[in-house]
Amino acid sequence: MEKQKVIIICGPTSSGKTALAFRLAGERKSSIISADSRQVYRGLDTVTGRDIPAAFIRKDSTPRFKDRPVVVYEKDNIRLWGFELLFPDETYNAADFSDLTGRVVRQEQAEDRTVFIVGGTGFFLKALTEPDSLAPTIPDENLRAQLSSLSKEELAEKLWETNPQRFVALNQSDASNPRRLIRAIEVAQTSTQPKPAPPLPQLNFVWVGIKLPLPEIIVKIGSRVKNRLAKAVSEVATLLAVYPDQSLPIYTTLGVKPILKFLAGEITREQLQELWVTDEANYAKRQITWFKKQKTIIWYDQSSLGKIKLDELL
Repeated sequence: MEKQKVIIICGPTSSGKTALAFRLAGERKSSIISADSRQVYRGLDTVTGRDIPAAFIRKDSTPRFKDRPVVVYEKDNIRLWGFELLFPDETYNAADFSDLTGRVVRQEQAEDRTVFIVGGTGFFLKALTEPDSLAPTIPDENLRAQLSSLSKEELAEKLWETNPQRFVALNQSDASNPRRLIRAIEVAQTSTQPKPAPPLPQLNFVWVGIKLPLPEIIVKIGSRVKNRLAKAVSEVATLLAVYPDQSLPIYTTLGVKPILKFLAGEITREQLQELWVTDEANYAKRQITWFKKQKTIIWYDQSSLGKIKLDELL
């Protein structure tokens, strides 16, 4: 029996992943699952860039996640999944993503839908496609000895690959301290061990990667941040009023830290914009580095995306 195919569209932020997914999904009955670690939260639509077209209708669906119905957006033959699932004081990790995605994939493929998984959180995608990658392979003392031989830069890259949210949450001092980086990696590996979940059906993951020169990505990031700035500040102010505990994972979302500094009067609006763009650009660099290591990705220049045909991928 031939394995059912799931198309993963990946690449750095602002590279055009969502636009490609919508174009391909429009060719047949399809479902798009977001592989974004922050768009699952309610209340930060603008900060996280959750651009759901207005014509899509929000519904509660049959699959359940964390003891509640999963939110789905639907219009015509396209369904959107992975948005507005959690409240800001809840946690979400790679194991949760794999669990949720497995539930959705089972349902959607049973209805003969083509499934797309779209996002730039590489660790989530790896957890889904290679579940054994989350399991510890060596005892902690051996892990520490292994990590001790790495440079500060290599440790930072290792932490980002293991848990990007924990990496983003580090302050500048911790991010430059090898001992604290090692400890963060140990904690991250422990906290991201997968929970038991029903096995996925036999799937064939087809990876489609989008290439775009970094300078062009940064220009796009700058434009997006500028356009989102005012609404984003308002969103974070509202979030802070209801959830004042800034140790919550939601506060590690890209863009939130500089907005908090702005709200506290520590920086100007111009500095806020500059810091946010810098954070997004650095994140894009790490994404590019991570995805380059994935040998199964079929890469396309952004300028050639119009030539991609869904039937050829399937």
